[in-house]
Amino acid sequence: MDKTRIYEGMFMLDSGNPDFQAATEPVRHILARSEAEILGIRLWDDRRLAYEIKGRKRALYALTYFKVDPAKLSEIEHDCLLEERLLRALILKVEKFSPEMLEAPTPATHVPVRDEERPVVAEEAPIDIIELEDKE
Repeated sequence: MDKTRIYEGMFMLDSGNPDFQAATEPVRHILARSEAEILGIRLWDDRRLAYEIKGRKRALYALTYFKVDPAKLSEIEHDCLLEERLLRALILKVEKFSPEMLEAPTPATHVPVRDEERPVVAEEAPIDIIELEDKE
């Protein structure tokens, strides 16, 4: 009987390496050590951090789906703590997995629309600002 489960991992990596394949090598190595099967790994985003983590001001977020025996999760979490190039990791069990999850858009693939390019909707009414007077 197959004891493996599917997990979703969000890994924050040092964003100093512009090559995504090379930047995610620590994640691939950690999962390979625990005999996990990587279903997909992709760029989530590259963002400025709200506060420094391990002296880094930016992080590369990698979204990963993998299949592994649940008994190996503690090994994966331990290896994540020891890996210097890995700033943080969050691993969640996936209840329902579909191949479409691997193809879903991410913030890295989403291009924000500037306000001047945003279409004006006819129902939008201007907002009036009303100043309240102090009654003493």
